Amino acid sequence: MLATVNDAKPLLVAAVSADAIKLGIKAGELIKVGSAILGGGGGGKDDFAQGGGLDAGAITKAFTEITKFITEKIN
Repeated sequence: MLATVNDAKPLLVAAVSADAIKLGIKAGELIKVGSAILGGGGGGKDDFAQGGGLDAGAITKAFTEITKFITEKIN
């Protein structure tokens, strides 16, 4: 998972390994969780996805929620 800000808009990119996909962790789902918090949207495939939003100040919160999502999937 990577984040950047371009023209004051946050952008997210996620890449997921085959092993992570086997655990039920999909890049498109991670982007949906993060970009919703950023006030936007996105999506993609199981192994790679991208998205963004309007609230660059919420990147830390987006990463926190993505981490929670992953933790719930593997536990």
